[in-house]
Amino acid sequence: MNGSNTSDAMRKEEPWENEKVQFIRDYWQLTSKERQEFDDLKQRVSDIDHWKNTPDVLVRFLRARPDDVPAAEEMFRTSIQWRIDNSVDTILEEYDPPRHLKEYFPGAILRGDDKEGDPIFVGRLGSTDAKEFLKRYGEDEMLKHAMWIRELVSRGDWISSYEQRQGRPVKRITIIEDLQGLSIFPSRDILSLYGKIMKLDQDNYCETAKKLIVIRAPLIFRAIWALVRHFFDPGVKKKIVFLSSSDYQTKLDKYIDRKVLPSCISPDGGQGDVVEGMFNNLQGGKLPIE
Repeated sequence: MNGSNTSDAMRKEEPWENEKVQFIRDYWQLTSKERQEFDDLKQRVSDIDHWKNTPDVLVRFLRARPDDVPAAEEMFRTSIQWRIDNSVDTILEEYDPPRHLKEYFPGAILRGDDKEGDPIFVGRLGSTDAKEFLKRYGEDEMLKHAMWIRELVSRGDWISSYEQRQGRPVKRITIIEDLQGLSIFPSRDILSLYGKIMKLDQDNYCETAKKLIVIRAPLIFRAIWALVRHFFDPGVKKKIVFLSSSDYQTKLDKYIDRKVLPSCISPDGGQGDVVEGMFNNLQGGKLPIE
């Protein structure tokens, strides 16, 4: 399997040096059993010549399929082939999303970090004109845009600033999903698209989320959750925290300083903004008529 379309700049020199491997083992606090499984997985995929074949990436697939190295191997191989088939390695250079997708699809990394020093991603599904997005651009474009955003998150320019600030690489991200404004039950097509995006996430960007905090969910979300919960792997479900509209700011204080959050999430003290390069103001809203 060959990632021949990967640019030289994306390749890491000697990613499997002993010092780098040991750092990942310690950074992820692998148990002795996990270390053995990690070494096994490394050998199993040693034939894959792709820039993603690094200790930092493999450990995520190992954690995504605990106690099952063959499953982790299959998952990793499938993900690499998916990247090749969909030209994901070059999507940041070759794909320019439609202007309205950049301006009205709210989701971005914030400039500040959570209280443990990890990055924060804010999405505002409740403020997203999902019906019009799907109608105007179609499922294929929406999936490509989803890949583009995830590549910005996983290897965008913001990462070097984070590493300088925190003195360590990105491990996991705290995700806030704001459902305020969600008032219409999604159509079958929207649910299908959401399911495909969730599968894309879990199959190819596994163990990225540290915690998924869902805030301001309206009553209608109870019925929606009954339909979408099966999209999530068991390990991901354990990371989900639901915070009600009445006290979500107080409970968010446990994880994040209010001043780091944008005012649309924290009206009481929010001063935060998104990182440069993610083309997002987090406001969302109805798409303008073309």
